[in-house]
Amino acid sequence: MINMESNPWGKFKRDVCEAVEGALSELGWKSPKPVEDTLEFPPDPKFGDLASTICFELAKTLHKSPTWLATELSKAIKPSGLITKVETVGNYINFFVDVSKLATLTFSAIEKSGERYGHLDPGRGKIIIEHTSVNPTKPLHIGHGRNAVIGDTIARILNAVGYHVEIHNYIDDMGRQMAETLLANVFVKNKPKAKFDHVLGLIYAEMHRHLEQDAELDMQVREILSDLEHGGEWSKMARRLAERCVKANLETTDRLGINYDLLVWESDLARSGILDETLKQLMATNRVIDGTGERAGAMILSLSDFGIEDKVLVRSDGTAVYTARDIAYQLWKFGKTKTGLKFKIHSKRPDGRVTFTTSQRGRLIRKFGHADKVINVVGAEQKFPQRVVFAALKILGYEQEFLNSHHLAYEHVWLPSGRFSGRKGTWVGFSLDDVVEEAVARAYAIIKEHAADTSEKFKREAAEAVGVGAVRYSLLSTSPEKRITFRWEDALMFD
Repeated sequence: MINMESNPWGKFKRDVCEAVEGALSELGWKSPKPVEDTLEFPPDPKFGDLASTICFELAKTLHKSPTWLATELSKAIKPSGLITKVETVGNYINFFVDVSKLATLTFSAIEKSGERYGHLDPGRGKIIIEHTSVNPTKPLHIGHGRNAVIGDTIARILNAVGYHVEIHNYIDDMGRQMAETLLANVFVKNKPKAKFDHVLGLIYAEMHRHLEQDAELDMQVREILSDLEHGGEWSKMARRLAERCVKANLETTDRLGINYDLLVWESDLARSGILDETLKQLMATNRVIDGTGERAGAMILSLSDFGIEDKVLVRSDGTAVYTARDIAYQLWKFGKTKTGLKFKIHSKRPDGRVTFTTSQRGRLIRKFGHADKVINVVGAEQKFPQRVVFAALKILGYEQEFLNSHHLAYEHVWLPSGRFSGRKGTWVGFSLDDVVEEAVARAYAIIKEHAADTSEKFKREAAEAVGVGAVRYSLLSTSPEKRITFRWEDALMFD
């Protein structure tokens, strides 16, 4: 709960409740519903700041007209505290707040609480939010920005209402994109000069043009992918390259004010033993069946009674699909694996917050995981894999964890010409770095024109705040389930 000293509006509500309860006692009337449950905001400020529908409730037990009851009850109410005036309009009793007193209390509360002003006290449980989770092979484009900004905003809101929020960024350093990027790093000799994540994105797009024309290169990618699965020499190179890419990605998210508590590396998860433990648990349920026909030799999770199609967990060549690792990760998030992950400090965010990373050379830290609820901010096209992950929890007997697993689905950001494609390099010119830089530059031009006499320091800081705010707002102003078509004039609208 919020302390009333830090919640002036809550004090006004309390004053209203006490005034109404005092009047009811004086009249000898008893409401069938708590007074607080009858409060609502009037449709027009001229009708007051809070309105009560209590007379509709009283009419049920006193068998009187709500209008008559409102008139009589309002006569008995004695304004006090933050209540400056009481009026009746039809069947409603309307209360007006003393704005001067409310403002004084509000400024006092802000001075006392600082950045915690308006926040509920902690104690509502722990929520893990996974967001961003971009393959460490490219820069974040504006579409990735939508994921990160949605996840960060939800985290801020849940933290403000009293939850302990732990924010994860899942790093896939074992997939095909990583294998192709590793080959590109060797194959492409004349690399462009740019921020490192942009370099990787550009050589990845160039590599794809060669892959489309040369079948032997595709065989090399498959060999690298197999090496990544088994922790060979390529995996060491992958981690070094991915670490540099993630560092560059974090420079982008830092500028947007986005924080992470933990970077979880897929390779660390796969080699920790958590995946093996998870597969053994699933096999013990008799819900894992052997594949037949084209799927001969594969391990398949039977899901027909969940209303979804069966899902391959392990391919015939013995490699696990990414959904199997996602199941293991989800179990770990809830603290339902005996095997743990190891951690070390990765870096500090600009506000001083420390970001940790999983590491095979790290140490066990009990504070991570063990969530009460988990929210995965993942694209809407991942609805089926997410349903598979959640169903697996129920199959293993984790009913509460199944119910407390949430997929915050969102539609992607498109260009007028179509979807973003890393393979085709269509993100070029639309990276999150590019968009933020352009937004800040445009904001600076406006501030320079209208506040020419201010210091250069003020102009730069104001432009950064306005530009970043405009980008974040453009990604939040459309409901997550709706597609955004990116247009410069919309994204950089400062109105």
